Amino acid sequence: MNMFRPLLLLALGFTALAGRSGLASAAESDAKAPTAGAAGELLVFHTDWKGERITLPPAFAPTMKLKGIEEIRFAPGMFQAQADSFFSYAFVFSVSKEQELTEAVIQREILVYYRGLAESVSKGKGRAVDTGKFTFKLERAKQATGVPEQLPSSTPIRQYAGELDWVEPFVTGKPQLLHFEIHSWTVPSTARNYLFVCTSPKARGETEAVWKELRTLRRRFEVKSQPGN
Repeated sequence: MNMFRPLLLLALGFTALAGRSGLASAAESDAKAPTAGAAGELLVFHTDWKGERITLPPAFAPTMKLKGIEEIRFAPGMFQAQADSFFSYAFVFSVSKEQELTEAVIQREILVYYRGLAESVSKGKGRAVDTGKFTFKLERAKQATGVPEQLPSSTPIRQYAGELDWVEPFVTGKPQLLHFEIHSWTVPSTARNYLFVCTSPKARGETEAVWKELRTLRRRFEVKSQPGN
């Protein structure tokens, strides 16, 4: 039996809201394998963490303005409240080059995303949540660190630190502070903009095991051109 089946079942509310088409195969496939994204690109996560793919804007946050795809990779303890890697995961947004990922856009879209997610999942569990009280703080770093190693050194990369004060809807239904490391860049060969997000309720220390894993996943992430493009 697939050891990640319980994780996927716990996440069913999320995947159902996101639209089930294409998600099961992505979630159950080998996460090390390249995942087809938009035309001309392959998104490669070098990790054993399982995940899924959804379309932007997702069904649970239809007021998001970004349009594209999202690839997600969950830490093994993602939906286990007592686990050291509870609600820790990484995801990447792939959007067209015309959709600029400015600081204001990132701040707005992440907040809309999580407000929609919490409202939809909480409703499905019979809980009421005031998403208007959620806040997302974002601060740009002076210099980007721990960037994807496959990117040319000349690639302009912006890095941000963030904090989301929200209510975790899947397991606890309780207030939670999520910490974020966010990188954004453009790949000329695919004419796409990318937003790579690492998040965890664990503080962003250098010694936290889950943050070491998240940063390693980000450094190894690759965007490749599909054959024939």
